[in-house]
Amino acid sequence: MDIELIDLSDYKPNDKKYIKALRLMDRVKVDYITDRHISFTVKNEGEHNVIYFKEKPVEKWQCDCKWYALHSSPCSHIIAVNLAIKEKIIRL
Repeated sequence: MDIELIDLSDYKPNDKKYIKALRLMDRVKVDYITDRHISFTVKNEGEHNVIYFKEKPVEKWQCDCKWYALHSSPCSHIIAVNLAIKEKIIRL
């Protein structure tokens, strides 16, 4: 499945979300893959689910964390998954 990564150049190296994502990117695992979406887990103090939707019924990237629910923009978990894919820490 082709994945459309978020534009990571939007995040500065001193951005708190980006710094947290750098720490989390080696804690990303693929949960499952279907024809329509991919589910990832990001383990930190708890566990968060990040989902990438191939078809755009809503946002392509979603997370179950409180920050994402309040802001509807990429959280550190979504950024971590994108970094893990880009850096080939996880393979799809």
